[in-house]
Amino acid sequence: MADTGVKMIQLTVNRKERLIPVDSIIYAQVADKLCTIFRVEAAPLQIFMTITSLKAMLPQRGFIQINRNCLVSLRFVCDLDESCVILSDGARLPYSRRQKQAILNAVQERLSQMARQQDTLLWKQGAADEFRCFDHFPFPFCIVENKYDPVDNFQRCFFRYANESFAALAGKPWHLLSDVSFSSVFPQADRRWLELFAQCALENRRFDLNLPHMKTGAPVRTLLYQTHYGFCGCMVMTTGI
Repeated sequence: MADTGVKMIQLTVNRKERLIPVDSIIYAQVADKLCTIFRVEAAPLQIFMTITSLKAMLPQRGFIQINRNCLVSLRFVCDLDESCVILSDGARLPYSRRQKQAILNAVQERLSQMARQQDTLLWKQGAADEFRCFDHFPFPFCIVENKYDPVDNFQRCFFRYANESFAALAGKPWHLLSDVSFSSVFPQADRRWLELFAQCALENRRFDLNLPHMKTGAPVRTLLYQTHYGFCGCMVMTTGI
């Protein structure tokens, strides 16, 4: 199941429907068919539910089942010993030996993702300063960020920087080209643009090729390269705008 990015889940507790923030869940254990959900700064919730049912409601990449009856939020895992997962509040939860490698992989993936997100955030904050030299460049130049949309299972691109020439190409005021999607500015653009942006941003590929002009459809030389993981720089080699 894909990570849906769910922020709240709805549970029936004491015959009443309650919305529970996903980030508040530390772990859940089932004993005698009764599931106890331990939460941050809140009393545990008890509900008749299987671990499988609860797991299906939660983001896949945010939680790991460590044994038959226990589900743990990766946000609170701080260590593993030979028999237990150790949580940030000091709780020690026994894990299945068969699950040890999966737990290690999941924790490592989360740590890598957090590091990459922090690095990306810092880079985005400095991108305008870094590319200011392109502001008055005679060729249209922009940077787009590639984001995965789990709802549509599709890669989407958003402008993070554009110079004056690119703003003229887009027919938009310069200051309005930040944080808007590529498709909203160029709804008639060939879908191949988005596919190539994703390949550059995620696979560090470079392209120098003729693409259909985003407005006229005429072939135009276009240079694409990865400026930073998740971001693609795009230079349109034309002055006929």
